[in-house]
Amino acid sequence: MFAKLHQTQNFQHHHHQPPPSSSANDGATIEVVRRPRGRPPGSKNKPKPVPNIIITERDDQVEKATMSPYILEIPVGVDIIDTVYRFCRKQNLGLCILNGSGTVTNVTLKQPLINNPHNSSVITFHGSFNILSISATIVPQSISGVAIGFSISLAGPQGQVVGGPVIGPLLSAGPVYLIAASFNNPFYHKFPAVEEEEDGGGSQL
Repeated sequence: MFAKLHQTQNFQHHHHQPPPSSSANDGATIEVVRRPRGRPPGSKNKPKPVPNIIITERDDQVEKATMSPYILEIPVGVDIIDTVYRFCRKQNLGLCILNGSGTVTNVTLKQPLINNPHNSSVITFHGSFNILSISATIVPQSISGVAIGFSISLAGPQGQVVGGPVIGPLLSAGPVYLIAASFNNPFYHKFPAVEEEEDGGGSQL
């Protein structure tokens, strides 16, 4: 009995075959394409542009920027001229008023005479006026006795336009904004009334 069972197992072992593939029936074929390793030709990384780098040498003898912009806001009911002068003295800097906007009241201006333009008179304009332009130059305390006063151009309520150098206080009737630039170390040159003749190359002032 055991010999018969052994023969049956040997027969199944020798005659066992895998099932036929379906490709043998329909004639289909499978082609395996291997992908080459590495990057395909022409796909290398392009070089990135190098940013421009500007290197400047710092000179310790050269100070920081000698000019800086300023926006000055002046409240209602104060003297604009006195406020600006006090600000310059406190900060110890020179200031050049470039322009401004706002309203002022009761302005006293120096006006040229119609019959004699070389002379002038002082006229006070009462009421509120809009600032069209305003300018002034205040130098630092290191240069004493040098100042260019305030000059202003105004538009009245009826459309009249007046202007000239300001005499006395300049009162703000509303918030006034001044655009200015500071200069801390200006070079001061004083020229003679009559230029002297240069001898052998000239002289430096």
